[in-house]
Amino acid sequence: MNLALINGKAFIKGKLVKANILIQGKKIEKISASKIKADKEIDCKGKIILPGAIDVHVHFRSPGFEYKEDFFTGSLAALHGGITTIMDMPNTKPVTSTVKALEAKRKLVKKHCLTNFGIYMAALNNNLSEISKAKNLRAVKLYYGSTTGNILMNKKTAIEKLFKTAKKKGFVVAVHAEDEEIMKENEKKFRKSKDPAIHEKIRNEEAEAKAIKEVLSIQQKAGNKIHIAHISSEKGLNLVKKAKKRRNGNKVTCEVTPHHLFLDSSDYKKLGNLIKCNPSIKGAKHRKALFNGLKNKAIDLVATDHAPHSFKEKKQSYGKSPSGIPGEETMLPLLLDAVNKKQISLKRIVEAVSEKPAQVFGWKNKGFIKTGFDADLVIINPTGKYKVENNKLFTKAAYSPWNGKTLKGRVENTIIGGQVFG
Repeated sequence: MNLALINGKAFIKGKLVKANILIQGKKIEKISASKIKADKEIDCKGKIILPGAIDVHVHFRSPGFEYKEDFFTGSLAALHGGITTIMDMPNTKPVTSTVKALEAKRKLVKKHCLTNFGIYMAALNNNLSEISKAKNLRAVKLYYGSTTGNILMNKKTAIEKLFKTAKKKGFVVAVHAEDEEIMKENEKKFRKSKDPAIHEKIRNEEAEAKAIKEVLSIQQKAGNKIHIAHISSEKGLNLVKKAKKRRNGNKVTCEVTPHHLFLDSSDYKKLGNLIKCNPSIKGAKHRKALFNGLKNKAIDLVATDHAPHSFKEKKQSYGKSPSGIPGEETMLPLLLDAVNKKQISLKRIVEAVSEKPAQVFGWKNKGFIKTGFDADLVIINPTGKYKVENNKLFTKAAYSPWNGKTLKGRVENTIIGGQVFG
């Protein structure tokens, strides 16, 4: 059976064009301005068809923390958010730091995940031999600063060896860049405070900037592919911009999350620990710098850092509340809303959530609407309204910082390998 998407506008070669798309099996068979006959049709009149989003930064919490999320619920949330491919982080239980753990997780994900998937291995100070043995490895995660899971790697010699191995084997090293010493000193200063707003002062701009500077210095010599995750500060972004202009700068990329684009420190007063995350949400000047960085391509891509916890956990006092914000269902609607408000172009959004993630992380035949490519697509109602409501979310977290907010730009259907959802 084949499927035709008819009467819509598709984002092809950098612009929206009238197009009918024939899907045969799991692939895009034909793209034509003329009418296409098929066994089944979806009328996309008034709709736009985009390549499916690729989210390179999620925490679906399995194995070990299934009460927070699992691969079924996480991928279901992704589908409803127009995301067709996810890449899951390694801070689970057990940590994905050995070949055995990696293969076990791959089997688990294959059984339960509704989307395409990739899995990160954790880079530790002592597991380079395991990383070297891993097959079909797209990326490893280096936690330069401690966060959920506490799998810190900050020994320079170990990082140098990791980067050399990454250069040789071709995988991406994604870095959580925050300096541990600075954060510990800041924790001492503010240990008596229970105000969630101190999170910005503990995990401050200097902590991020110092860590970014140090890992980029090592990368400049090694020449490996490095990806700075969830960049959160103006100074951190400026360091990445400089790094891209020097030797081996063409192998430097970075991402920003929706919560760092659309929230700032003024939101702590209303939302409190619900927006506690690592790295922290910072002041308005940082949010503006990040948004401009996305617009002018200094920031390569957008990723959710979907990091769910139970609502009960998040409502605890500052010291006990875990860091993390869910975002699978809201990333694309938030960005489409910004497009509708003329804050950013649709072209730039497609580049940031589909095209660039595919290129950086080696997802062949994904990220673009092209003949012969995978039929991973999302059908959007560009003027449709989407109201974020906690009780209608598919993530187990069942809360969002944008609860109650109405966004313009709604995901109608998500198509993965020719299979239609929604």
